[in-house]
Amino acid sequence: MPRSIGVAVGVGALFLAGWNCLACSSSNKHPGSALGSAGTGTSNGTAAGTGGSDGLVVGQGDGGSGNGSGNNPACAAKVATAQAVPLDMVIMLDTSSSMLDPTATQVSKWDAVKLALESFLNDKASAGIGVGLQYFPQLKPNTPATCTNDAQCGQGAPCFLKLCFDSIPDGLYPCSSVADCPQATQSGLRRCLPIAQCSNAPEYFCPMTGSECTTNTPGENLGTCVGLTESFCLNATICDVAKYAAPATPIAVLPGAAAGLVASIDAKAPLGDTPTGPALSGAIQQASAWATAHKDHRVVAVLATDGVPTQCTPDTIPEIAALARAGVQGNPSISTFAIGVFSQNDIDQGAQSALDTIARQGGTNKAFIVDTQKDVTAQFQAALDSIRGARLACQYQVPEPTNGGSLNYGKVNVTLTNGGQKTFIYYVKDAAACDASGGWYYDVEPSSGTPTKIIACPATCTQFESASNGATVGIELDCDTIIK
Repeated sequence: MPRSIGVAVGVGALFLAGWNCLACSSSNKHPGSALGSAGTGTSNGTAAGTGGSDGLVVGQGDGGSGNGSGNNPACAAKVATAQAVPLDMVIMLDTSSSMLDPTATQVSKWDAVKLALESFLNDKASAGIGVGLQYFPQLKPNTPATCTNDAQCGQGAPCFLKLCFDSIPDGLYPCSSVADCPQATQSGLRRCLPIAQCSNAPEYFCPMTGSECTTNTPGENLGTCVGLTESFCLNATICDVAKYAAPATPIAVLPGAAAGLVASIDAKAPLGDTPTGPALSGAIQQASAWATAHKDHRVVAVLATDGVPTQCTPDTIPEIAALARAGVQGNPSISTFAIGVFSQNDIDQGAQSALDTIARQGGTNKAFIVDTQKDVTAQFQAALDSIRGARLACQYQVPEPTNGGSLNYGKVNVTLTNGGQKTFIYYVKDAAACDASGGWYYDVEPSSGTPTKIIACPATCTQFESASNGATVGIELDCDTIIK
């Protein structure tokens, strides 16, 4: 009689986001539903399951009372433990200058995120996970944090000292002279002026030192326009994908890797803008290379950022989401998780929607949003914990046959036992065949290669995750696969 031993499942226009400009311009043997209950065998081993809407038959044991999978008298199912696929993460961490902005508790976003990461890396529950780390932006050598002239910037020159005003199209355009500015407005003005910022809102540029900063928002006090004594290097950011694909700290298994990862994080200081496109592309390339060398692992990319793209190409959300989509559709498939550390103003300006789009195209449905008006550390760690928990429910190792021979991929079944009720999950050919009724598939179609993973369709993954404590996923061998 088949028995199932399983594992428990339970569970901006310029280069910095949010910068603005004031006055810049005016064979199916077993048909049935996706799930059907197992039958109880009679003394000769035959049984009928209660089945789904089309009467799924799962009966035919090997004698005595028991469960089986039907219409095959030679079937004598054996059992393999459903072992979760090891999880590895490539974390691409935003270290742009805006990460130094304070949160509601006056702790900077960077310090709050550092604490969350270090707690996650040292958490006993993270043991066994592989973690690698890279940061963005990466800057050209010897780039200073501030500058007062072009020579100080070296390869990152020029120093951002002047800005176009009253130009079309609307936007922020650095300039050395009026000739660098786009077409003038109807007024005929086109000015290249020393940069100045609003005293109460330094994310806003303004054209006239000493004048009042005004917006269209009633009651908003941005202060006065104050000239800057120092600025930053405009071309400091490295846009080369290969630089982001090379890890700052290579993937290694926790807890042994924790000390090196923590040391790397502690040594980092935020500076620069947000080249999301090459950063995400590099993270996916790094994850794909690791997954190719470790075919029995699930490898994911984790993009953690506090803003929208502000430098390098691609720099639009559809283009960056397409990178995530290509990752999840690749072989090996790399899912992209996204964590956004956002203020309400960021969300109002579309940051959450943008990151949700990237996550959705990356196969993870929706981004994790960390509210800077709440406990950033707790929220960020909870997001990492959720990503860590994803390994428990959705991907399992293809088992070794119990008789020591070759595995017959047409005689493998996946079951969920929840609350004492065992149900069989349909096999579907690939991820594209998944629908609302769920199912499971191999990472490689057996007719074209050797599978290493059993993957639950999204609907079934959700069912696994919501199962009660003590529920188990089992893999049964030597009985005809139940096909949708």
